[in-house]
Amino acid sequence: MVPKWISTLIAGSALYVCIDAHSANPVPDKTGPFVAYCTSHFADCKNEVRVTDIATMATFLFTNTAAEPCTIPKGIDIDTGTKEILTWMGKNKNADAMTTTDGIQAAEKELWHCQRQIGDGTVPGGIPAKTGAFIAYCSTHNVACANEMVAVSVSVSVINPDAPDHCSLPAGLKTQAISDAVLGWLGKHEETYGLDTDAGIKVAFKHLWSCH
Repeated sequence: MVPKWISTLIAGSALYVCIDAHSANPVPDKTGPFVAYCTSHFADCKNEVRVTDIATMATFLFTNTAAEPCTIPKGIDIDTGTKEILTWMGKNKNADAMTTTDGIQAAEKELWHCQRQIGDGTVPGGIPAKTGAFIAYCSTHNVACANEMVAVSVSVSVINPDAPDHCSLPAGLKTQAISDAVLGWLGKHEETYGLDTDAGIKVAFKHLWSCH
């Protein structure tokens, strides 16, 4: 259901590290069967929502479309967001014939009106808003932190790749290597601790790898 070029982008950017390893079953391609399937395959359905959101953002960034992308906003965790989407689908039977991707996007638009962020963008137990807290959090949440860094690296590369402060990550660099390098650098630079987490990661990128 996700366009092939976007799937290639996601895989190439290492964003699949955020997809649960046990999501091996193909989900139904229509919303009605998808809702029924999710009663016993929640992890698969959560991953479908996540991949749909990544594809939505990739399309927005690469095609420069004017339409605001609708995804689960920062500040709502993926489990809660997926449950709200499934509840909306269950109540809106007119969505049953939609493709699963269209159903997910319709639900997100109705539920959150294409907001990018709610509050400060943090969720209980999720990525902290500030860099100092992020460093401490990563000692016990390695995968979540690695995903955050990869997401930031993609946004840096796509939004304005010709900007003077654009920092290109070395080709073939593994996600774990990115995480180790960024956390190592941030840990030595207390001046970054008060920065928003995304900003702190970008500062680390700029100092660790070549910019053009």
